[in-house]
Amino acid sequence: MFDFLYLLLLLIAALFFGKVAERMKMPTIVGNIFGGLVFGPIFILFLQGLDWTFATSTFEGVVENLRPEKVEETMSFLTEFAIVMLMFASGMETRIRDFLTSFRTGILTAALGVIFPFTLGFLGAYAYLGDPIIALYFGGALSITAVALSIATLIQIDGVQTRFGMTIINAAIVDDIIGIVILSILLSISSTGHLPTAFNLSTTVLLALGFVLIALFLLPRLIKLVYKEIKDMRTTEGIGFTILMAGLFGVMAHFMGLHIMIGAFLGGMAMRESLNRSTQQAIGRWSFGFFAPVFFSWVGFSVTFSGEAISLFLPMLIVLGFVGKVFGSGLGAKLSGLKWSESFLVGLGMNGRAAVDLVLASVALQSGIIGRDLYSALVFNAIIMALVTPILLKHFTTRFRKRGWVEGRV
Repeated sequence: MFDFLYLLLLLIAALFFGKVAERMKMPTIVGNIFGGLVFGPIFILFLQGLDWTFATSTFEGVVENLRPEKVEETMSFLTEFAIVMLMFASGMETRIRDFLTSFRTGILTAALGVIFPFTLGFLGAYAYLGDPIIALYFGGALSITAVALSIATLIQIDGVQTRFGMTIINAAIVDDIIGIVILSILLSISSTGHLPTAFNLSTTVLLALGFVLIALFLLPRLIKLVYKEIKDMRTTEGIGFTILMAGLFGVMAHFMGLHIMIGAFLGGMAMRESLNRSTQQAIGRWSFGFFAPVFFSWVGFSVTFSGEAISLFLPMLIVLGFVGKVFGSGLGAKLSGLKWSESFLVGLGMNGRAAVDLVLASVALQSGIIGRDLYSALVFNAIIMALVTPILLKHFTTRFRKRGWVEGRV
């Protein structure tokens, strides 16, 4: 029963505030996330305030059932499936040849976009906390981009097929591979006290790169053959089969060392040319009309307010992460041949959070390396950047387009 109530709560929050955001000429994603914040942590604070004011415990049970830790017990599968469908539909918006054309710029953009925020985050956290291991986790969390947020924002502003949009997508995927390496190193340090072997790291990277290459060059041909054999399948059956394939791509990516969202995105690209228009439209409507609002409202819902989350440490994290990404990713894009205006947009777009960075935060919390206060600071930083990035990207993209500073479609 509670899982249906949680789902309804997330949907109501996402759809209502998403519509409010649209009327305020802001990205719908911002409204979805803010809706999760309102019906999650802000609502909890309101109920706790009522109990404190009237010296009662009337809402204690409600508050307990609304805590992210409690809700996650029943909603984790749905939110994970939502991000798979969102990324799969986003992949269908991207042509493989366009993706490959921008791949060179993506590599350099991702590399510098990791080095700068990682260094700034590590130095800032070490200066503030004095613990090098904790500082490594914060550096890692600030250096990783949320692929889903970046791509969903690009779709809303019609920026997927632009030079800066393709650069962001490429860089975000390479960024995820780098993130897996960082996560492997930190996990090894946490459990063994020393760095992983060069062999283990090389194996991780090669498996991840191997999956990307297979998804881009081999699987599209195999999928076309499969769909030729099932061309007489009804539309409803075709949609079911396509969702099955999206899940399989995610599972394959997981076993190859990548996040399931990367597998789903690459699967969408690989299947794009094999799907008929009605199937693509049906997948798109469900993904952006249902799964995206659920996922992004959950991002806002999962925030907790406590301790370091509202201290001076939080604004320091925000500034260091933002400056590191804008400068690092922007410099990489400029060195790769983009205009300064496009490079700035790339730097903004790479600031999306609330994905692998939260995985790092969870790992550090579960390992006992950080407490709930520092964990909340990382989560709150992710939420703020998830809210701010779409707003800034839309504002400056619109402004630069009016002035002719952004190249058209690739």
